[in-house]
Amino acid sequence: PTFKEVGLEPVNRMAYYGIYGPKGLSKEVVDKVHDAVKKTAELPDVKKRIEDTGSLIVANTPAEFAAQIKAEDEVDKKVVAAQKLALD
Repeated sequence: PTFKEVGLEPVNRMAYYGIYGPKGLSKEVVDKVHDAVKKTAELPDVKKRIEDTGSLIVANTPAEFAAQIKAEDEVDKKVVAAQKLALD
């Protein structure tokens, strides 16, 4: 069934890339990695290569990315519950 058929309209799911780390990673390390990735994504040749694939660069803060993941997890939980999915 579609998302609409299970009562989850509107659902707009986009593919994305992000950097993850282990739980409890220090803010200092998170900020250092974020700054390095953001700086790299802003390099003209890197930016062009990414945009040439039709992708967009969204330089969220670590907190914004964490909130996005949490929100998407909530949608996934609703889909699993609505469809009564379980791992065998």
